[in-house]
Amino acid sequence: MKNSFFKISIFSILIFAIACTKETNSIVENDINPTVSDIPEIELMNVTPTTAKQYVDSIAFTIQYLDGDGDLGHADPDIPTIQLIDNRDAGLLVFNYHLSPRTPEDSDLSIQGELTIVLSNSILLDDSNQSETTTFSISITDRAGNVSNVVETETITITK
Repeated sequence: MKNSFFKISIFSILIFAIACTKETNSIVENDINPTVSDIPEIELMNVTPTTAKQYVDSIAFTIQYLDGDGDLGHADPDIPTIQLIDNRDAGLLVFNYHLSPRTPEDSDLSIQGELTIVLSNSILLDDSNQSETTTFSISITDRAGNVSNVVETETITITK
């Protein structure tokens, strides 16, 4: 009888100790709902073609974007938000593009998506050349003025 009472007492204490553990709340980051920065992030997905004829061929740059507060784009079409730079002359060959808002302006939503930026045509800087090679750099600026990381393309050849 004493032995049974002892076992029941030990069992009760263990149950009580397990039941009284402190519960902690923690945020778990996962692939379904990651914690996302308010500074836009971009990734270059594709560039086509990699050889373009001057004055004729367009070059398409596809980027993937991710933004924690969704403030990409402007309602005002005169405000450029995407910058594409031809690295042969980064001071001169800067192309600015307008991006319409991806979310309503007063919202605070995490967004991700894909954009294609099209450079209508390109030129040879030295017309005596048969071809020139270059890379392009791309960045995006949100309504708060946060500038994304800069992505650079692979080498692109421009021909006559």
